[in-house]
Amino acid sequence: MTGVPARTDMHYRIGGIAETFMSTLLLILVKNQRIDLDWTIAKWFPGLLGADQVTFRMLVANTAGYIDYVTVKDFVDLQESQPFRAFTDDELINYSVRDGKMNFAPGTSQQYSHTDNVILGQAIERATGESIKELYNENLFVRSGMKDTYFPDNQNIRNPVLHAFSSERGVYEDCTYWNPSWGSTPGLPISNLADVGKWGPILGTGRLLTPELFREQIAPTSVGLGKNRPDAYFAFGFAVSNGWILQNPSINGYSGAFGYNMPNGVTITLETTKGVGSTDDDAAFEILREVVKYVTPNSPIAF
Repeated sequence: MTGVPARTDMHYRIGGIAETFMSTLLLILVKNQRIDLDWTIAKWFPGLLGADQVTFRMLVANTAGYIDYVTVKDFVDLQESQPFRAFTDDELINYSVRDGKMNFAPGTSQQYSHTDNVILGQAIERATGESIKELYNENLFVRSGMKDTYFPDNQNIRNPVLHAFSSERGVYEDCTYWNPSWGSTPGLPISNLADVGKWGPILGTGRLLTPELFREQIAPTSVGLGKNRPDAYFAFGFAVSNGWILQNPSINGYSGAFGYNMPNGVTITLETTKGVGSTDDDAAFEILREVVKYVTPNSPIAF
């Protein structure tokens, strides 16, 4: 908090870095024959727009076509005016599908969408009959020795806490305990720098997966769809650029950056929040971009 120096053992909301957890969990469930990537979600979402065409594979690759609810004005207005308000997954999904429209037909393009990720989290829970919290603990956190990483029950954060600050609502304020439920499954987990650092080589070498499933997780299948290129494309829950697995989360005043370089095994993880005069909402990733120029000068981040 104000006047208290930040330390590397402090806990914070990691936001979209947890999309790499969900991607890996999904493929573990595929490995264990509990889910098939090409199942449609209609069984668990009867009546949902596009559910008879959308598959688990499309959701994790963000090729399902659902409108991102964070681009819907009345959602944004409500979330900003009532930052402690709780949102259910059903509410979040409804903002996306209520008008009966999609960004594109399922599987025909690629565009990042929080909605795809919210539906994926719900689909995993409904298909397995277990909560994401249980599944993460059983399949990821315990196996990986990540004792400071957890899926929270509420908006509290385990001590010691790295506080977050924001000027989003026109006044500079501490936003550490704003309700993160609008981020749903992909945005809720909490960790610290040390544990996210542990996760780098676990994710980046496919340690919890078969070689075949890891190749599928990082494959350039989205190249040619949307804005994806061979040197910068979205894989299963993260971006890949010039050998780097990357995530650049932002949630409730926390700006993060995560990178794992597959050729040399280097992990870089950063977390920032806003100072009083800061105007940059993506500071951590800009720092990561500059650090990468030193670590792999011939392979910079290409987006």
